[in-house]
Amino acid sequence: MLLQSLSTLNYRNLADATLRFPAGVTGIWGANGAGKTNLLEAAYLALTGLTDAPRLEVLVRSGEREAYVRAESWQGGSLSVLETGVGRGRRTTKLDGVRVRGQELPRGSAVWIRPEDSELVYGAPTLRRAFLDQLLSRLSPRHAQMLQRYERGVAQRNAALKAGEDWAMGVWDEQLVTLGSEIMTLRRRAVQRMATLAAENHAALGSRKPLYLELVETTTPESFRHDLKRRRGEELSRGATVLGPHRDDLRLMLGDFSAADYASRGEARTIALALRKAELDLLQERYQEPPILLIDDFSAELDPQRRSFLLRLAASVPQAIVTGTEGFPGAVQSLRAEAGQFLPTQAPSSAPAPQLDTAEVKL
Repeated sequence: MLLQSLSTLNYRNLADATLRFPAGVTGIWGANGAGKTNLLEAAYLALTGLTDAPRLEVLVRSGEREAYVRAESWQGGSLSVLETGVGRGRRTTKLDGVRVRGQELPRGSAVWIRPEDSELVYGAPTLRRAFLDQLLSRLSPRHAQMLQRYERGVAQRNAALKAGEDWAMGVWDEQLVTLGSEIMTLRRRAVQRMATLAAENHAALGSRKPLYLELVETTTPESFRHDLKRRRGEELSRGATVLGPHRDDLRLMLGDFSAADYASRGEARTIALALRKAELDLLQERYQEPPILLIDDFSAELDPQRRSFLLRLAASVPQAIVTGTEGFPGAVQSLRAEAGQFLPTQAPSSAPAPQLDTAEVKL
């Protein structure tokens, strides 16, 4: 996958423009607030159809009603045009001019690494479930469909519980058990593979503590139906479905200790990088093509080991777009960010060019 160009219209603080990207590393530097993160967010949305924005309207420039992003990308030897328009509560996605669902965009197209990834360690279980399910949905369209149906079923079942409709639980239970059991089975297989990759990446980052990943499940595929019946009274009193895949967690352990409770900020950042590299590894395995790598604010990474890992990682993929307050060493294109515009320039750099160690960073 290679991003040839990115066009934006009314997107946050970005100037309406088209940027072109060569193979290799594009370094984007400038002061905080200049639009660097917004550009990576726009690229990620255009390529994958995904956004973490709490509401779509926050992506639209103040005073406008709609925003638009367009990416031209090469995948498998052919050029594709991906377009996404967003407004208040609505989104339109097109692939080569044909309207599609977001799930129909190229699944393995991009991986976004950002400082906020540390919240995967410290944040609520919701964040880790979202990370796992989003990755699984990109690896398996079937998982995406099942998860959507399961979440809709949970919402409808919760409405019935709040209304005290005990008589209707049999129908909802059957749907949740059928979908939820398969979701749990897929998660188990994925986490087993991800745990191996994340542990390897964590060690490559220089950590002396082993990293373990494990699912914390509120039920099992074998006992799901029985557990729903057993806790029916509690659910009716609370008006909510209290167990199932929507309540599970991805536990991160450093040795014998919970990373959420005991990891330092530096250790959390290392774990987050190991997880994102595992995401890249799994997408490349699945689609036999490296994703585009988007790295936000690499210059904020003060630890030499992690910074070196990021530099080598960016240099090891066919294309990366990297932002920072300083230039990226060895970039084939350098852009200066200023008030939402990105101008070709010679970037200042305080870091040496990365030495690629293929034994440490394997793709």
